[in-house]
Amino acid sequence: MTDEWTRADAEVADEAVRAMVDELRPAWTVEGVERADEGTDFVAVLDVATAASTRRVVLKATTNDWVDAEVARAEPRLLDLVGRETTIPVPDVYGYCDVHDALPTPFYLMEYVPGEALEGRADVLSEDAFARVVRDAGENLAALHDLGTLPAAGTVGVHGGDLAVLDTDDNPRYENGLEKTHEGCLEAIDTLDDGGYFPGVTEDRERFADLIPTLREHVDRTVPTLAPADDPRYCHWDYRYGNLLVDPDTGATNAVLDWANLSAAEPASNLASVEFHLLDADDPDDATLAARRRTFRDAYASARDADWAFTDAVRERMAFYEFGNRVGAMACFGLWHEDATPSEREAIEADHRSFVRDRCGDA
Repeated sequence: MTDEWTRADAEVADEAVRAMVDELRPAWTVEGVERADEGTDFVAVLDVATAASTRRVVLKATTNDWVDAEVARAEPRLLDLVGRETTIPVPDVYGYCDVHDALPTPFYLMEYVPGEALEGRADVLSEDAFARVVRDAGENLAALHDLGTLPAAGTVGVHGGDLAVLDTDDNPRYENGLEKTHEGCLEAIDTLDDGGYFPGVTEDRERFADLIPTLREHVDRTVPTLAPADDPRYCHWDYRYGNLLVDPDTGATNAVLDWANLSAAEPASNLASVEFHLLDADDPDDATLAARRRTFRDAYASARDADWAFTDAVRERMAFYEFGNRVGAMACFGLWHEDATPSEREAIEADHRSFVRDRCGDA
């Protein structure tokens, strides 16, 4: 990638946008470029003229170091696989490029799908619409997990041109998903004495440092009691409102996005992450949250293959994976809540501490 094509803010010049489209669809002409305001990579909605009509498409290019290239290259391939082999709604891919001498890579073109990403705005949904989102999530994850087992746990990427569970220094393989979460949980806990994963974006770098002994003790006490993890499968660990295009009136999920950083993990891990990020997005009361959890789990269990069930062992591992998600949220506190007011941050901190007290004891 060369400086002539990119800016310091990770945007891509119009000339480069046209060059990317020409690389993948030389018969198309770019007539308009609408850049996304959010995201860690370059994403833009394009108006393009084809031989038959004018259409809207989406261009995505990796323009920073947040995601390794071999991981980012997996996204269009996974969209193809999921679109071909499951009923999960995903955009069609019109082409992708892994390596280019002058343009930022990987990049790809995909179908534009209408809908709203309701991150931080889930309260606009009626309870019926929320229930539809939750049911769709259960059915979508069941379809993803039923694609089959994978040889190891870890990060999904591209090796030798094909999808694979990576085995590199930055993306190591694990025997199973429980081992991966155990290690990741301990690493996240260790960051809490210095601002978490993103110490540079917070002045209060010891906000959760006092919880480290309690959190480590819970991990050390809990993991040996858990049954072995199920075989790894494809898992969309970031299934949340920011990565869904939803009809706000009905709650129908029109598209599931962001298939980079897909995990090879046991289904219980994916279920716990979705319950953590999706079900309580509008801060419901306990009864509403419990009803949503039943809806989600019933939809998932009904759609999964007949050999799978929410056994006591699965529920216990889900509880540990939920704990891991909570620790990850504390480690990401500075970045996720950088723009929150002091009182908002205090309320979020209080919620984390309440969880730790309930799960681990005094905090």
